[in-house]
Amino acid sequence: MEATTEIVVGLDARGRNVVRRMHCEAPLLVRVIDEPGGTLRLALVNGAAGPLGGDRLHFRLELEPGSRVAVCSVASAMVQPGPRGDASELQVDLLVAAEASLDWSPQPTVSVVGSDHRSLVRLSTTGTSTVTMCEGVALGRHDELPGRFELRERVTIDGTAVLDHHTVFAPGALMGPGAHGSFRRLSTEVVIGGALPPSSTTVSEQCLHSTVHLAANCALTVTRS
Repeated sequence: MEATTEIVVGLDARGRNVVRRMHCEAPLLVRVIDEPGGTLRLALVNGAAGPLGGDRLHFRLELEPGSRVAVCSVASAMVQPGPRGDASELQVDLLVAAEASLDWSPQPTVSVVGSDHRSLVRLSTTGTSTVTMCEGVALGRHDELPGRFELRERVTIDGTAVLDHHTVFAPGALMGPGAHGSFRRLSTEVVIGGALPPSSTTVSEQCLHSTVHLAANCALTVTRS
């Protein structure tokens, strides 16, 4: 399956956030929830199972200058193997213009045993934008090994790349020492604009948490547990 969803949000003449364009193809469906406090809330809704092996999915969200959007999901996406063993791909493009604000917080994606998935998230923003971008991965269902999962996040601010983070998870050697080990969950948080958390690294048997400042008013937080 190949599917593309494209959404453009801007301000109307009264300064309200409005959807200027929305084109959705299953399984990448989006619903408008409401606009509390001047922020337009969008919910990602899976219109079909998957992604399944062989799927090629593209999601594009554009925020025009001054607009404010928060994105959540109604449930976790479950990456599952396809009938021929092909890999699945999801490309997410987030374009945030000057003075715009984006809170991107979908629920973690679940990597199901036997699957092979590649996820690319590209954020293009400006030095006057405010962005919180969260991504999460759950490695396998309960008492089950994960599949192979690649997550790449690339962030540019005013055309300059400030982050290109690539992580691969899989059963076998990658679950051993020197790789992601016994950790079953990964979450990353990129913060641009606003107050930044202090730099820190905390290690325990259950969780590794680190915060790295990438540039002025930009931070990356990675948590494994």
